[in-house]
Amino acid sequence: MNYNNHPKMKHIYVGIDCHKQTHTAAVINPFNEKLDVITFNNTPQDFEKLLDTVNKYVEGDITPVYGLEDIKHLGHALATFLLNKNCKVYHVYSSLTYIERKKFPIISKTDEIDSLCIAKVTLDNLGDLPVARNEEIYWTLKQIVKMKSSLIVDNIKAKNKLHAQLLHHYPNYKEFFYHFDCISALELWEQFPSPNLLKKLSIEELHNFLHQYSKGRLKRDRDEKIYSLVNENVYDEIDYQEERNLLIVMLVKQIKNNTSQIEEIEKSMLCLYEKLDLKLHTMNCLTKMTSAEIVAEIGNINRFSNSDKLARYAGIAPISFSSGNHDKNIRNQFGNRRLNSRVFNLAIRSIAAGKDRDRPNNAIFIEYYHRKIAEGKNKQQALTCVMRRLINIIYRMLKNNTEFYMPKELEEKCKNIYLEKLEQEREEEEKLKQKQKNTKDGAIIKNL
Repeated sequence: MNYNNHPKMKHIYVGIDCHKQTHTAAVINPFNEKLDVITFNNTPQDFEKLLDTVNKYVEGDITPVYGLEDIKHLGHALATFLLNKNCKVYHVYSSLTYIERKKFPIISKTDEIDSLCIAKVTLDNLGDLPVARNEEIYWTLKQIVKMKSSLIVDNIKAKNKLHAQLLHHYPNYKEFFYHFDCISALELWEQFPSPNLLKKLSIEELHNFLHQYSKGRLKRDRDEKIYSLVNENVYDEIDYQEERNLLIVMLVKQIKNNTSQIEEIEKSMLCLYEKLDLKLHTMNCLTKMTSAEIVAEIGNINRFSNSDKLARYAGIAPISFSSGNHDKNIRNQFGNRRLNSRVFNLAIRSIAAGKDRDRPNNAIFIEYYHRKIAEGKNKQQALTCVMRRLINIIYRMLKNNTEFYMPKELEEKCKNIYLEKLEQEREEEEKLKQKQKNTKDGAIIKNL
C-alpha cells in the first residue's frame, strides 16, 4: 500500500481551543509535527488572521482541516465563519482531548497544550469525528428551548417563595382559589398582599374586582367564600407588614413577567418549527410545542445515518459490557438526557389508557408494553422497549418528512385485545372483592 496517497496525508490539522475573549490554534502536519501556534481574538477580523496563518502552510493539493471542541457556544461564531468560507470543520469531543492530554507523563494544562491535543485528536480520528454543519435554525431553536426551561425553573422557585410568604399572611389562602397562581389569584395577592387591605373591600367591590380579572368565569359563591374567609377569621398582626407586603408584590410581578416571557418564547418556538416544515406533531400524544422541543435536542436528523445511532445519542440503546466469557448489556445512563426525558414522557403518554382505563391513547403501544411484561421484562424494561420503538418512528418521520400513519386494522385488533384483558381483570377484581366480603360476613356470623 502506498501510504503517500493516504487521505490523512492530504491535510494539515488545526486544533482550536475556544474561549470567551480569545482562541488558541495549533497547526500540525500529518506526522504530528508542530508547525505553528497562534492566539487571536474572538472577532471576525482576527478570524481572517487565522486563515492567513494557516494558508502559509498550504501547498499544492494540501488542505487545512479544523477541529473545534466547542462549536455551539464559545466557538459558534468561529465555526460559522469557517463554514461560510467552505472550510472543513469537525467537532472534537472533549473526552477525547482529555484522554490525549493524559498521555503525557506530567499532565499540564495550557491553551497551547489543549490546542495541540485537539489537533492530534483531529488527525487520529479524522474519519470518525462528526462534521460541523451550518444549521442556524436548529441552533437557535435549541437556545430558545433552553431559555424556556430556565424560565420555567425560575417560575417554580418564585411560586415556592410566594407559597411561603402567603402562609404567614393568609394561613387559609389555599381555600380562596382552586389554583393559587391563576390570573385572578395573582391580581388579588398583588393588590391586597395582606388581609387588613382586603378587609376594607365590600362584597360588591370584591365581586367587581374578581369579575374584571377572571373575565366573568368566577361564580358569585366564590366571591362570597373569599369574603367570609377574610372577615370571619382573625389574623395575627405581623411586624413590618409593609415590608412583608413588598415581598409578595415583587414575587407576583416576577411570576407574571416570567409567564409573559414563556408565552413569547413559545410563539417563537412554534414559528421556527413551522419554518422547518416538519410533521412530527401529527404523531399521537405530540403537539407542535413538544415536537419543537424534541427537534431542538435532535437537531438535523441527517447527522444520524440510522435510528440505532439516534437511540444511542438519546441514551436509550443498551451498552455492551463484556469481559472474557461474561457478556451482558447494561442500561445506558449517558447520551442526551433532555432528549431521553422527552421520549420517556412521550412513552408514558403513549401507554396511558385514561381515567377509566378504557380509552387508550395508542392501543398498539399498550399491547406491545403488556406483551413485553408477559415475556418476563419488568415495567422499566418494557417502557424502555416502547421508547426504542418511538425513536424508530421519530427517526423515520424526520428523515422522510412524512406524517404519522396509524395502521387502523392493527390498532383495532390491539384495542380489542386490551379491552378483553381489561374485562378479565375487572371480573377477577370483582370476584376477589366478593370473596373478601363473604369471608368478612362469615367471620361476623361466627362471632355472633
